[in-house]
Amino acid sequence: MAQTQEFMVSCGTLKIPARLPVERTRIPPGPPASVAPLPDAAASFRQALAEPIGMPPLQKLVAKGAKVTIGIQDGRATYYDRDDQDLRILGLPILLELLQQYGVRPEDTQIKVANALHRMWTRKEMTHILGPRMPYTLGGRLSCIDATDPDQFVNLGMTRRGMEVMVHRSVVESDLFIFMSTPQGFFQGGWKSILVGMGNWESIRYHHRPWPFASGHSVQDPKNSSFHKLLNEMGELVDAELARRGHPPIMKIEGILTTGKPQKFAAIDAGLITPVREQHLDMLLSELVTDVKGQTDVLLLGMADGDSYSRLSVFNPIHCRNKALSALFNAYHENPLVRKGGIFIVANPFEPKFSLLNHPSYRVLYDEVLPAMKDPVEVWDTYSEEYAHRPEFVHKYRNGFAYHGAHPCILYGQGLYALNHLSAVFAAGVPKENEPVARRMGFEPFPTVEAALHEAEARLGKDCTLTYHPHLEEQTYFTRVNVS
Repeated sequence: MAQTQEFMVSCGTLKIPARLPVERTRIPPGPPASVAPLPDAAASFRQALAEPIGMPPLQKLVAKGAKVTIGIQDGRATYYDRDDQDLRILGLPILLELLQQYGVRPEDTQIKVANALHRMWTRKEMTHILGPRMPYTLGGRLSCIDATDPDQFVNLGMTRRGMEVMVHRSVVESDLFIFMSTPQGFFQGGWKSILVGMGNWESIRYHHRPWPFASGHSVQDPKNSSFHKLLNEMGELVDAELARRGHPPIMKIEGILTTGKPQKFAAIDAGLITPVREQHLDMLLSELVTDVKGQTDVLLLGMADGDSYSRLSVFNPIHCRNKALSALFNAYHENPLVRKGGIFIVANPFEPKFSLLNHPSYRVLYDEVLPAMKDPVEVWDTYSEEYAHRPEFVHKYRNGFAYHGAHPCILYGQGLYALNHLSAVFAAGVPKENEPVARRMGFEPFPTVEAALHEAEARLGKDCTLTYHPHLEEQTYFTRVNVS
C-alpha cells in the first residue's frame, strides 16, 4: 500500500485533512528570504521626493497657486496604528505638509481614491485604511472617483491597436498629479495604477475582457504579459497629453514591503512611472518568486474565503471562481505550474452567499445568466455593456456602495486561459447542498480531497504527479517553472 502523509488544507473558513501519496507528491520550496527593512521609512519617503527618478524634486514641480491631486490605491487593508506598513498612512501627512510648505494651499490639494469599477468607500470604511481621523478631517478634499460620470473623464484618443484611453480629469488637468501605491505582486503598480484605478468602463473594457486567443503569459509575469504592454502603450497617450498641456509627468511614489511579519518597507522611491517600476522589479523577483523544475499533472491548492473584492463584505461564488482560476492559477512566471491537459484541484466549499448591497449585479449574473450560458467570451459579448449601463446597477454604484455593474463579467472571464489549458478543474470539500454552485462556476465538486485525487488518477493514470503548494494559498508568492 502506498505511503501517505496528512496535510491540513485551507477550505473556506476551515481547514480540512488531505492524505497525499508521499512518492508522487511534490511540495515546492517556501518563499525566498525577505530583504532587510528600511531603517527609517519616513526619512526615505522624504528623500524620494527630494531625489525622484527622472524628475526634478517635488519642490521644483509646484509653486504658489498650484493645484495638486494625489491618487491613492483603493485596497481595503486593515488599518494598523503604524506608519511603516502602509504608504498612504506614512506618506499622506508628509506629502500634505511638504506641499503646503512649498506654497500649495490646502484647499488646492485633492486626494482621489482610485477605485474605478470597484465600489466606493463609506467614510467608516476609509478609517480601515487611513486611520480613525484622516477621512473625517480631510472633508471634501478626499473623495472616490465615479467611473460612471462622463464629466469626470477626458478622452485622449485611441492607441494604434484601437484602444480608447480615458482617464480622470485630475490626471491631466492638475498642475501636478501624484500617485502613491504599494504593489503586493506583479499585477499591480506601474501604469495600472492610473489607467485602471483612475479609468472608466469605456477604457478599462479593452484590457479587462476575456481574451479568446490568450497566449498563456500570466498578468503576474510583467516581462511577458500582454496586459502590461497594453497599459504601457496607453500610457504614452497620457504622457503626450501632459506634455501638450505644459504639465510635468505623473509622479509615482511606490513602496515595496518586506515579506516578514510584521511587514515593513524595504524600499520607497518616487519619479517617472516606468523607471520607478523597473527599479523595484528585481527586488520583487528576489522576494516573491521561487524556481520550480518541471510541471505537474495535478495541482492541489487550498483556498480560504476572502479576496480584495470581498473585504469588509461577502465572498461570493464568482469571487471564488476568480480567486481559483485567475489569482491562484496565474501565480506563475513563464509557464503554469500544472501541465497542459492537467487537472487543478482547489479546496473550497463554494458557499452561495452574496451581498446585495455591495455586489447586486453579481447576484443577477449568477441567477439569470450563468445557469444557461457558461462561455466567458459569450457572457462578456452579450451582457457586459448592458450590465455597465443598466440603470439600477449604475444607481447602486453611484449611490449605494456597489461594484460597477459589469464587474462580475470581468471576474467571471478571468479564468478563461486556465480552463483552456486544463482538462478539468475540481472543487474539493464541497458539501452536497453546494454541488450545484461549484458546477455553475465550472468546477466538478467532490466531498473530500481524496475523492478528487482518486478521480484525477482515474483520468490521468495512477502514476500521475501531484504538486501541493501551501505557500501559494496566501496569494503572496509565485513560481517560475522551468520546463526544459
